[in-house]
Amino acid sequence: MTTVIDPHQVDDDAPTPTDLITLVRQTRAAADQANLDLFHLAIAWAHAHPETPGDQSWKAPRSSSVPADELGERDDRTPGTGDLDEDQWFGLPPIAWNAAAPFATANNMSTSAGRAFIRDSLVIRHRMPRVHAKVSAGKVPIWRAHRIARAVLGTPRDVVERVDKAIAPIADTAGLVTVDRLIDEAKLELYAELVEIESLEALEHRHVTLDERTIGHTGIATMDIRADWADLVDFDQAVSRVADALKRDGSPESLDVRRSMAVGVLADPARALALLNSTEPPAPSKSIVAYLHLDTDALEGRGLLATDEHGHTLLATTVREWLARHDRHVTIRPVLDLRGHCDGDGHDGSDPYVPSHITAEKVRLRNPTCVFPQCTKRSRSCDLDHLIAHATSGVTCECNLAPLCRHHHQLKTHAGWTYQQLTPGTFLWREPHGQTLLVTPHGTRDLTDP
Repeated sequence: MTTVIDPHQVDDDAPTPTDLITLVRQTRAAADQANLDLFHLAIAWAHAHPETPGDQSWKAPRSSSVPADELGERDDRTPGTGDLDEDQWFGLPPIAWNAAAPFATANNMSTSAGRAFIRDSLVIRHRMPRVHAKVSAGKVPIWRAHRIARAVLGTPRDVVERVDKAIAPIADTAGLVTVDRLIDEAKLELYAELVEIESLEALEHRHVTLDERTIGHTGIATMDIRADWADLVDFDQAVSRVADALKRDGSPESLDVRRSMAVGVLADPARALALLNSTEPPAPSKSIVAYLHLDTDALEGRGLLATDEHGHTLLATTVREWLARHDRHVTIRPVLDLRGHCDGDGHDGSDPYVPSHITAEKVRLRNPTCVFPQCTKRSRSCDLDHLIAHATSGVTCECNLAPLCRHHHQLKTHAGWTYQQLTPGTFLWREPHGQTLLVTPHGTRDLTDP
């Protein structure tokens, strides 16, 4: 039985530290039980929404023509075959293409996070019976079980069986390093001739990724690089040489800051070479086009904040520093009024299906991300959806357009999800199982009647 704690009562009663620790342990146990309940609900939801033949049109084609068994698993499975999504769901009962969104919404998750939660739960349920038994008995917390599940995604059946047998006795304490070691040992013993092939295929997962979610009000963000070790060493040495050149050129910043500045310098190779050789730099080759929304105080130097086209809040002083730099061209665009006034598309009798450039820009600037609940995909990579279909007299203007990523656009078109725009940039969503969500420029609020 869960104990409901009133913080005012706790303060008034002045419990002993031992009492507080007891309450913490009781609350942790209740949270673990709730997570276990969600784990079982995710599996039940997946089993209640199996993939049907009609769902195949929404999926990428299978990477092999070998028939699947009752769980979608191919007996001749070998490491490294198949596309990424097929690999992740290998060995699992396929679920309907639109199944994840309602579960994710009810669990206050994005659709992709909900789909991953279901997938990881199914891995434990269908591929790791020994670990599943310990999870169901409450001996392994769900977060740890899901870490184990993600480590064996796409791994052949016999490898998973061996890992399941080895990891089950220590699943309540095993970390990812231990799980990865067990997987590697099983692959080497069972698929020694394929490990080299898999290593070569791992090269295809090299990437350089800028995470826009990490940008703060100072304009600082994070980039992740996964590359060949030799290339990384060479890049690291180049960054160090440029950082030294910046110091020689009079930069007062610390070494770490200068190394971060070197990344921007190297983005313009000609200017980087000039800096290293202490010669006159050429005209900048980099350029930037940014939409900044500044009030009068900010323009006159009194305000603190500005907002860019992606909805990031920046310090106005940061923007001024960017504009004062001499290593890039800056393009100034006219300010667009985003206060909900239509520009006339679809209201002058022409009724075009494709919005004008100005209309599309207004919609995307007003809504920097997909307007589906919890979705964070940037609107510049989204479809512009007619809230009222164009074929049923819906006009093409900013009052009837909203950015939806392709998956959520399909949910709206084919899976019974509906939404309406209450005010510019604010949308009320209803899903087929009775959930109601309000999406505002500040996030998603669940309005479902409990």
